[in-house]
Amino acid sequence: MLMKFSIPVVVLMLISDVLLAEGHFELSAADRVDLGLTVFNDNFAVIMDRRRVAMAKNEIRLEFSDVARTIQPETVTLRTDRKKGFVAIQQNYRYDLLNRESLLGRFVGRKVKYFRSLLENGTYEKVLREGVLLSINPEIVMFGDVIEIQPEGTISLPSLPSDLRTKPTLVFLGHNSHQGAQEVTVRYHARDINWAADYTLTLAKKGMLNGWVTIHNRSGSDLAVDDLNLIAGEVGREVSSHAPKSLQRAMVSEMAADVMAPGRAKAGDYHRYHFDGPVNLLKNDLTQMRLVTADGIKVDKSYRLISNVQRFPADGVEERSPAVVLTFANDKRNNLDVPIPAGIVRVYERDGVDENFIGEARVGHTPAGSEVELVTGRAFDLSAKRVQKGYQRRGDRAAEVAYSITLKNATDKPVKVRLVEKFSGQWKVTQQSGEGSRLDARTLVFDQSVPAKGESQLDYSVRMNW
Repeated sequence: MLMKFSIPVVVLMLISDVLLAEGHFELSAADRVDLGLTVFNDNFAVIMDRRRVAMAKNEIRLEFSDVARTIQPETVTLRTDRKKGFVAIQQNYRYDLLNRESLLGRFVGRKVKYFRSLLENGTYEKVLREGVLLSINPEIVMFGDVIEIQPEGTISLPSLPSDLRTKPTLVFLGHNSHQGAQEVTVRYHARDINWAADYTLTLAKKGMLNGWVTIHNRSGSDLAVDDLNLIAGEVGREVSSHAPKSLQRAMVSEMAADVMAPGRAKAGDYHRYHFDGPVNLLKNDLTQMRLVTADGIKVDKSYRLISNVQRFPADGVEERSPAVVLTFANDKRNNLDVPIPAGIVRVYERDGVDENFIGEARVGHTPAGSEVELVTGRAFDLSAKRVQKGYQRRGDRAAEVAYSITLKNATDKPVKVRLVEKFSGQWKVTQQSGEGSRLDARTLVFDQSVPAKGESQLDYSVRMNW
């Protein structure tokens, strides 16, 4: 028969006091050997902080300071490089940092002193008053039989409470079986560290692509990084019950959006970008690092107009300009062949010595060997007029619809425009003035040539069932 024993709270407190008495070591950033940082796209990072310490064989209290202020304490792990090194049996995160509010809060109900200077006969004299602090925010103090709210003067306190920290600190209680030096590595996750990629594509006879990553450190701490990794893609994360409510709601909302958004990367499907240090990421600072440089890229320009085919009578005329589409192959033959993380591409066109901004577009995570497509805006010198020329019902759930699309080109060169017609339900083309191609169950495309300073027209009819 198993017997259950309970340990009184007093005994636990005595055990803690023994641990405190046996050995106390403080590890700060000055003891650091190496700091590794892996930053993910969705505003968090994994930090590997390795520090050196010499300890005796003993019960140990190990204080590990200079960690990121946005640390997620539930993710903390500790290991050493010694087989019988320090083993933690309890860990705490001390985040009650020293500031005016936390300090005064320790003295509510106790006596405090207020100093102020008064002008007497042309000279300033210091006046000291002692009162009982009744409350903070605002400060309410009882001086004798008088209560004052936010009294004037500089507060003088008798001591600094031992439980307040000037910086966030991890405290480990445990046992060390190795005499001498060892390296202790603490790993944890931290919020509010993010990165994004930005690119410039300059067009002349060939294209030149430059890419930079921008790292935004809002962790509240300076990070002197020796080994930096950036992860492009999405990794699976669960909502922690310890996370702030606002963060929990954001993560739940993001996961719900993933269910409705097919085509996104699977969890764990990612690419790693490595940068050798040192890299200094100052708190609240933006740090940029070069990601990719490639010249001599063949870039193709095309024009595209996407329209939805209505299965009911539509009055009026649609007048729009086709979109400008730039495409280039991300392969060795095109002087690239590198993974391109998601980001914004800003496009410039070189005209002699000048470079004119002609638009920007977002590119998704693009593996090597694939094609990059950028929709940078709408063509100024091309226009399209789209009219529903006919509509006839063919029973309760069918209709035949006729469209006419006129394209005009005001430039000195002939161009090609891809007309993309989107359908719902079942459909079949019954008549067309130009050859169309069915791309998939919803899409019909026409590649239409438009002469310089001229126009072209496409007419087609389609039967739709729903």
